[in-house]
Amino acid sequence: MGDHAPGRGDLNSAPLPTLHPPEPAPDAAAIEAGRRLFAQDCRFVAAAGEAAALPPDQLPEVAFVGRSNVGKSSLVNALTGRATLARVSHTPGRTRELIFFALGGRLMLVDLPGYGFAKRSKTEANAWQEMIYAYLQRRSRLRRVVLLVDARRGPMDSDIQVMDLLA
Repeated sequence: MGDHAPGRGDLNSAPLPTLHPPEPAPDAAAIEAGRRLFAQDCRFVAAAGEAAALPPDQLPEVAFVGRSNVGKSSLVNALTGRATLARVSHTPGRTRELIFFALGGRLMLVDLPGYGFAKRSKTEANAWQEMIYAYLQRRSRLRRVVLLVDARRGPMDSDIQVMDLLA
């Protein structure tokens, strides 16, 4: 994906444009509602390696996307307070499917495969990318996308491509 273009990933480079205007800071009631939501039971629903295997989109969905090994699964575990809900690995490319978790019957958390470095064939990596892009563009109940960027490297070209897709 050409992640080594000059200037990209340089933490001192010009700031990225804002995709959406900032939302006002949440009030105490909103923070408490979020705490109660994420304190509810969270369970594995499905793993989909292709579009035909996606579960019905009945709940609002929040997807976590980012490069391989950026911490998507760790964030899902931290948000839900369950250390072993989403499988975490130190090996890039371990998550090979879209993983769906139902949170309290009110929200679906979706852990997407990482893009970028992974010890997989070009064909398999391209298939993952196509599946991720199709999911992000076509899923009717997708309400939010959390794009994780490695703070040590800054936004890479592949991160910028995802931002452009979401804009």
